[in-house]
Amino acid sequence: MRTMLNDRMTAQSEASPGPDLGGIRRLELHLPFKPGTVNVYLVPRETGWILVDCGMNMPDALSAYEEAGVRWSDIRQTVLTHVHPDHSGMAACIRRLTGAPVRMHRNEENVLKGLRSPKAWLAWQGDILSRAGVPDVELERIHEASLRLRDYFPDLEADSCIGDGEVLDTDLGPMVAMLTPGHSPGHLCFYFPEKKILLAGDQLLKPRQPHLEWTPEGCALTDFRSSLERIAGLDVDWVLPSHGRPYNGHQARVTAILNHCREMDAQIRNLRSSGIGSPHELAGAFWNRTLPPFEHRTAVFEILAYLQHPN
Repeated sequence: MRTMLNDRMTAQSEASPGPDLGGIRRLELHLPFKPGTVNVYLVPRETGWILVDCGMNMPDALSAYEEAGVRWSDIRQTVLTHVHPDHSGMAACIRRLTGAPVRMHRNEENVLKGLRSPKAWLAWQGDILSRAGVPDVELERIHEASLRLRDYFPDLEADSCIGDGEVLDTDLGPMVAMLTPGHSPGHLCFYFPEKKILLAGDQLLKPRQPHLEWTPEGCALTDFRSSLERIAGLDVDWVLPSHGRPYNGHQARVTAILNHCREMDAQIRNLRSSGIGSPHELAGAFWNRTLPPFEHRTAVFEILAYLQHPN
């Protein structure tokens, strides 16, 4: 497995010197699907580390930490930005090795609870996708792919939940949890006001656009836009995303993602006005290519999130 760990992160942004992040470490772990890698971060505290996200549960994942010189005894807690398996899959294993608690937002713990019964989860998903117009043959392929991915989610309950605004003590000063739903219902970013650093999870990817996950309650697109607008008001020098390199200029990135959301919303509504009706058909027309089964599932759920948004 390819790894990268710097004692003091020196990744370069465009035309900028490497940032001094007060000892935050970045460990880049391999993924078996795009975008190919995920970043996990080690935040220093007086007695060890806070691990932010932990990577996907794969056979050689443990050796990636060990080759990078991470001592399990130094990890004091693991906090998750969200529970998508590339971010959370190793959580149960790392808790066994370290004895350290695993923490997440309550909405993310509810996601994990919903996955514990595969039959009920597939029935819920199948009902939504069927009503969205997905044909039975395609639905069966999506279910098969979903079950394979489900095996990579951690089988655990949170030791405690993190609420919006909770402050964690670190060597960099306060680490403030910010609830930023949209990509997932309990997605968290972590802000260091004294260092002007934002651990952004999947909220502020660059150049990729985070997808939205429809949920039955609320409106994922409204939540996502509100989260971005909240982040835009922060004083941030460096964004540390879950995929890709650290970068600066967070307000410009927020603007670009909001513009993408507006453009996608307009395109979907134009497709509907042309007579394309079901979310399944809209996903096919919008992406205009054949997607693998689980990617098509994600696309349909994102279309549902946009249709959920009021005009």
